[in-house]
Amino acid sequence: MGSVLDWVVRPVIAAPVPDADLGVAATGSPWGDDGRWVLTNGPDVTPLKRRLYLNRPLPVDQPPPEVVEGPKFRRIHTGMDGLVDWSEFCFTPTYRTAVAGTAFEIDQAEWRTLKVASTGPVLLHVNGELLLHADTVTYMEPAEHEVRVWLPSGISQVVVTSWQVGFRECRQVVRLRVGGLPVRVVIPSPGADERVAAEAERILSAVGTPTWGTVDGAVELTGPADARLRVGREVVTLTDGRATARLVDLGDLGEDAEGAVGSASMLASGEVVLRVSVDDDRSPVFREFPIAVLPPRYRPEPVGSPEQWRAELLAHVQTTTPSVATALAAGRVRAEALERSLWMIASRADCADFEAVGLITLLHRVGAEHWDPGLRDEVRAALLGFKYWIDQPGLDAMCYFTENHQLVWHTAELLAGSLFPGEVFGNTGWTGSDHAAHGHELAAEWIRRRLAGGFSEFNSNAYLAIDALALVSIVEFAGEPSLVADARVLLDRILTGLHVTSWRGVNGAAHGRSYVNTVRSSRFEETAPILWLCYGMGALNNAVLPATALATAVKYQLPAAPEARELVRISSAGEYRFEHDLLSRPYHSDIVVYKTSDVMLSTVEDYRAGLPGLQEHVWGATLGSETQVYVTHAPNSSTSSSARPNAWAGNRILPRARQFRDVVLALYRIPPDDPMGYTHAWFPLSTLDSWEQRGVWTIGRRGAGIVALACEGGARIVTTGPDAYQELRPNGPGTAWVCVVGDPAPAEPVFWSDGVTYKGLSLDWEGP
Repeated sequence: MGSVLDWVVRPVIAAPVPDADLGVAATGSPWGDDGRWVLTNGPDVTPLKRRLYLNRPLPVDQPPPEVVEGPKFRRIHTGMDGLVDWSEFCFTPTYRTAVAGTAFEIDQAEWRTLKVASTGPVLLHVNGELLLHADTVTYMEPAEHEVRVWLPSGISQVVVTSWQVGFRECRQVVRLRVGGLPVRVVIPSPGADERVAAEAERILSAVGTPTWGTVDGAVELTGPADARLRVGREVVTLTDGRATARLVDLGDLGEDAEGAVGSASMLASGEVVLRVSVDDDRSPVFREFPIAVLPPRYRPEPVGSPEQWRAELLAHVQTTTPSVATALAAGRVRAEALERSLWMIASRADCADFEAVGLITLLHRVGAEHWDPGLRDEVRAALLGFKYWIDQPGLDAMCYFTENHQLVWHTAELLAGSLFPGEVFGNTGWTGSDHAAHGHELAAEWIRRRLAGGFSEFNSNAYLAIDALALVSIVEFAGEPSLVADARVLLDRILTGLHVTSWRGVNGAAHGRSYVNTVRSSRFEETAPILWLCYGMGALNNAVLPATALATAVKYQLPAAPEARELVRISSAGEYRFEHDLLSRPYHSDIVVYKTSDVMLSTVEDYRAGLPGLQEHVWGATLGSETQVYVTHAPNSSTSSSARPNAWAGNRILPRARQFRDVVLALYRIPPDDPMGYTHAWFPLSTLDSWEQRGVWTIGRRGAGIVALACEGGARIVTTGPDAYQELRPNGPGTAWVCVVGDPAPAEPVFWSDGVTYKGLSLDWEGP
């Protein structure tokens, strides 16, 4: 069966979900089958989503809209997975309806089998007739539905309508596969020249962007020699199959430029979308390539003193988008800096807990005379009306259940209550002292568990920064000595641990939770500004609130860098608690980190091997800020943070991986019905000084660092698309990989059906 890759789509129609629709109690216990705990977007939310759909279903008695490329519908070309993707992070509960259309052309009338896959309810119309109405809801992987259809000769119109409701990350995707004799996909596009468009398809399908990230705005393109391409507003010719275009001004990219900017606590993807087409007005065909605008300030080794690093950080913060962090760095609070924070708290938007801690920090740090008139009262009112934990009144989809959010919530409640001990908090009717006691108890328990066993989100290059924000706030503003002492010890462990798991400012070790942008470029790591502040290495990006809180601390002293070691093992272990984690099982991780002056290699060994994955970065080699080499088992083509796992962050099924100093052996399981059917390697050739393929090995060099990667049959270099010359695909089964660092002449590995041997080292699924 072949997937339809070309569509026209209408923008999502979105509307808030009224509280009355949710059918759960806003007060009382949040637990039980109908408790409000299900509003967070875990897998357990799917029954609620289906119930919401049955109350507000898609209309089945209306004709589908006419789908024609133009003002209402835009053309798209999907990834290899064939998924039309409207996924989006929804900060508040949101109904979402979307429409996609295409057309089939056949010469001889015949039966076909159509398979529609979707993560939510879906309607399928063919030539105006409703052939499918499915109300299935899934979490991340789409469910597939099959129908038989008689296609008459000529052109048949196909319209798919998708429904979803977003609670935080919203995975909204649709795929259509066609069985039987092939059909020709014909996009309804007035004024298009068919032959010119067909030639454009051939040219654009051979175009690639060999570099995902740019610091200076230069974007390299590869493709057919002498092809003339429109790249944004520029026309370039692929002389000898290559050309360089420039992102002259991010303002030229319109809304796409927003992807390059995040909040002061968390980064967005860092990507803009570059549209490429042939230089011919008769063709509407184009391709879109995500390009990351990299933060320019990266430092691989310390220069200057800790005082200089602090001054550099605070100066950088004041150049970023106005936020709590810019106000904190400047010592002056203007209304524009708090606009988003106050909206998030008033809306009970997901991640508002981060903003609450930031606002509390401002109240402590900046005197009233340095605030815009009335602004402190606005902040005070917002904090007094806020909800601080899942068991308090209110219907919302804020996340309470991941490790980092738990501590931030407890910190916000403790510190807000302590600020206003005699005030009545409107949401609960409790006094500030009541909230302070409640937050203190929960925060103290959270910290005790991490001191005893470590983190379930082990070495997260996103969320350890958030943990640091909460802990430094406790040290600075909480009054109870034992809690402050415990918070200081745990914060010291986090900051010194970041040094241990980093190499030349890159936190390249294995991560319990990570995102695509951070495993492609360390400049996007939320921990990067903290590394700059503490150790003079890392990057200055827009995720600056945690580092700013550390830089403006009065009571907390940053720890000295620990002594360097070549080989380190770091273990974490603990118990999940359902009412905090939505899980009730042990967690355990064993990270190995091997570092030399030229390279780093790291693995989390035997981590839930053979089970479904989420956001875990299991192993990788690091030779530079953009030179991170690793392998994943991809479930889809997406790089969206709403797809967990996705093409490059996490694994559909977690591998079994073992590290033996400078060698990693990794085994993957690919079921017969796997949606993508392969593993692949991120191996960004453009970031290397040189590279070669020798037998089963792909070998890269950067400076004196060497990384070699092998799989059975070797791997081919992908030369087209957004991952051109950055992705390796195995020629063989792709179920076993060997990675070696520092060796210019690696030996020949031996692969077999369930394992691999290299230089006397061996790994299989069943052995020790």
